Amino acid sequence: MNWRHDPRLQKSLEKATLESLFKKYFQSIYGNDEVQEMENALRNALNKYEKKDTLFQKLMEIQENEAEPLMQECLNSLCEKTMNRGQDHTPESMLTLSKLFIKIADFRLACEALWCSASIAVQEFITTRQLKVKLHSHNGKRDFVRALSREIGNQFAVFEACHSSFYTNSHNARDVNAAFVEANDFVQQLRAYHLTDEKKKELEKDNFNY
Repeated sequence: MNWRHDPRLQKSLEKATLESLFKKYFQSIYGNDEVQEMENALRNALNKYEKKDTLFQKLMEIQENEAEPLMQECLNSLCEKTMNRGQDHTPESMLTLSKLFIKIADFRLACEALWCSASIAVQEFITTRQLKVKLHSHNGKRDFVRALSREIGNQFAVFEACHSSFYTNSHNARDVNAAFVEANDFVQQLRAYHLTDEKKKELEKDNFNY
């Protein structure tokens, strides 16, 4: 079979190649052991997923639009099981870690700690306000904070840039220190946010995972 003359096969090969490159890229950043642990967790979640056969069929037929919600459902089950494992950090504890990394000039890890601080602050907001909202993706977090206000949404973009800098190492000392100040303010803004009953219903009605 000549893959050059089969658009469906071309698409499958491209997707498989990109996934392999993505895995190699993560291995270069996190190391083989951690990536293998992630893969094992995903394989375990997939094996337990009740709609696995349906998902496989959609992928075989290259019906990505129909496969996407099934994959998200499978990932959601994994996220819900692992959400409360490990060290229980707070926004402040991650800010403290970031300050430590800044002091030793490890701006890459300082950036990631700031991203974690902001992410935990968002989850803290959802928990303390007893919102029936679950966020399992960066896009979900972004849309959620934008739904709170434009100002908070714009501020969150600072921490998304920090997260990107963990991979690109593009932030210098001034960038990280400025983001640190923003993170402190972001945490306090979320805690002081006046959530009306109407806004709560609006947030719970929206689907921030897609």
